[in-house]
Amino acid sequence: MSRTGYMTRNATQQQTTSQRKGTLSQHVTRSDWFVAISIGCALSLGIWHELLTGGGLVGGDTYPYFFPQKQAMADGFAHGELPLWHDRTGLGYPLHAESQAGIFYPTNQLLYRWFAVNTAYNVSTLLHYALAFVLAWRFCRSQALSNASALLAAMVFVYGWFPARLSLEWSIIGGVWFPCCLWLTDRLIRRPCRSAGCFLALAFATHLLAGHFTLAFITQLGCLGYALLTSGGLTSVENGAKTLNRVRASMLVMGAVAAGVCLAAVQLLPTLELQQLSQRDSSNPAFNPAYGHMPPVYLSQLIASWWYWHSPEIVQSRQMLQFPFLMSPADTNQVEAHLYVGLIPLGLGLCLMQNSVRQRLRATPWKIWLILSGMAIIYAFGWLVPVTKHLPGFGFFMGPGRYTMISALGLAIIAGLVLDTVLRRRSRVMQFMITAVIAALTLCDILASGDAPVCDAQIIPVAPIVGLEDSWIAAELTREPTARLLAPGPNVGNLFGVSCVPQYLGLGPAEYFHPDALFDSLPVDADAVFPSDADVRRLRERGVTHLLTQEALTHPAPELELIHAAPDSFLNRVWARGNSACYLYRLPSATGRIAIDPAATLSEFLWIEQRPSRQVFRVMLSDAAIVSANELMFPGWQVTVDGREALAITSGGFRRSVQVAAGEHTIAWTYRPASFMLGVSISLVTLMAMCFYLGLGRRQPKVDVRLTNHIVPAS
Repeated sequence: MSRTGYMTRNATQQQTTSQRKGTLSQHVTRSDWFVAISIGCALSLGIWHELLTGGGLVGGDTYPYFFPQKQAMADGFAHGELPLWHDRTGLGYPLHAESQAGIFYPTNQLLYRWFAVNTAYNVSTLLHYALAFVLAWRFCRSQALSNASALLAAMVFVYGWFPARLSLEWSIIGGVWFPCCLWLTDRLIRRPCRSAGCFLALAFATHLLAGHFTLAFITQLGCLGYALLTSGGLTSVENGAKTLNRVRASMLVMGAVAAGVCLAAVQLLPTLELQQLSQRDSSNPAFNPAYGHMPPVYLSQLIASWWYWHSPEIVQSRQMLQFPFLMSPADTNQVEAHLYVGLIPLGLGLCLMQNSVRQRLRATPWKIWLILSGMAIIYAFGWLVPVTKHLPGFGFFMGPGRYTMISALGLAIIAGLVLDTVLRRRSRVMQFMITAVIAALTLCDILASGDAPVCDAQIIPVAPIVGLEDSWIAAELTREPTARLLAPGPNVGNLFGVSCVPQYLGLGPAEYFHPDALFDSLPVDADAVFPSDADVRRLRERGVTHLLTQEALTHPAPELELIHAAPDSFLNRVWARGNSACYLYRLPSATGRIAIDPAATLSEFLWIEQRPSRQVFRVMLSDAAIVSANELMFPGWQVTVDGREALAITSGGFRRSVQVAAGEHTIAWTYRPASFMLGVSISLVTLMAMCFYLGLGRRQPKVDVRLTNHIVPAS
């Protein structure tokens, strides 16, 4: 045999051996799954154990943002309704279209039907942390990591990046679906088939149904980047085959993304409609896509984390924004800019600087994750936002610092790969012991970095929401079903079960961001009359009936009357005010939810039905009049008078009005958004098409190889 032929055969054998080793390293047994699930549950329950014993989160967006949405969702489910409209935040907004409600997300559909709001929220948090660990571990196994190193990498990823964002429910949801989609992408590239593509599409769609699309968009980009960088190395080494394979892999992933988008149309189309009518316009200076970037100097938190950058003095002084070197002019905060993987994993990653380590990692995907991690960090700096904000998707989201989720997983995988090379020649017992020690030290390290003061939320033993049962303010307001409250702490008053202004919305109708729609909930000047005559007029027009303050008004407006002043079992816990009194005032001259013009024509009024998506009432008019509901007029609201469809005379703004003739009439306002119905149709058609597509694949006859190789002897 020639030397060339021998070398070729030897190279082929080595390649086959390496592929065989890679396949074996990725093989996952049932016992491996059991260990990963057990550790994932133990970490989730152990770290967040107070959530099991009636505790709850406070701080950040928990009570001003998420709990009012969850309460409205649970209330709708309890009444057998799909909660499409939220009538308690401001003058209402489409709950199903808002970017963080997630009323179609599977766990929300189940948990908020079965449990009370706080319990459902806690169970969701625990469940997603456990699932995020297990799915991150499973993807790490597909990256040629040993079982022990994959467990370590999953822990570094989940508990290094997400606890600092504890107040943002959508973050850990992304922690579940990001590694899940990467794992399914890897399976699709290695074994392209109908079922793999459909499972990936379902994963993309489920992430989109969670409602907050930033991490879903980052997940899609991460999967596409992984496919482009990975696919060329899985087959031939010829350049032509590499290019073709990369194109095919990227097309498969893009097809799965497209199918996932169509499956999630029930969520996406209403949100697209709201976005077009919202404040998220490039011409609006209040919306800056670069907000939430990571200043370049803050990257040093990878080394100087909890002992410098994340110390209380540095966080409170916002010192990370005081270094002008190549920094984006947009604002940010320590939560959005957080990135930390632990000192030991970082040290393992730095071992890549040694040529001997790189040589031993030649058959692993470390280069892919080094590229993806670096690209994510560069984008997190915010430098590229002035360009990318004009591209589809990029300009819709804030928070470039969130792209470091890719970096957190990439650095964790690299650390695990290096650890495997370091421990390769040691016994299994020694490998396990060393990895366990590293994991224990790293867990303490990363949890210390993601704790206060970086995290803007904390867990307390007794959830404030349980105080609603004994709240005197809630009891007072529920006596008036049409009450509308002006209160400090936007949206918190929603939890009393009444409408509340001012409002706090991430993606909200543009009307709420007009200067005329903004209210001061506290007196700007202690010596001034509050509210002013102009504000009293505007409050009447908005149907506000009550005012809530944390301090007694020195000069209350003459129209106000004090109902009661005392500590409240709910608000005092939310606001951490001890035994300080809360003050509730009434505005007797307020018109309430319904206004008649001219008012003198109204002889009788009676509420028949009052639900978020449907309002029915009866009026007796002595003459023709305009009957208005002091609610947001948004596309999808339809009106009938005496059962017959009528024409609304307003197309927007804070009033839903209809012209009514003299006499007794029943007026019904119903929310039937066309975007929702179209989205449901597209989602169902896509789901049926995917089922048909899978069915065709199963019906294809299989050829028995044994029969084709059988030689029939001649007769």
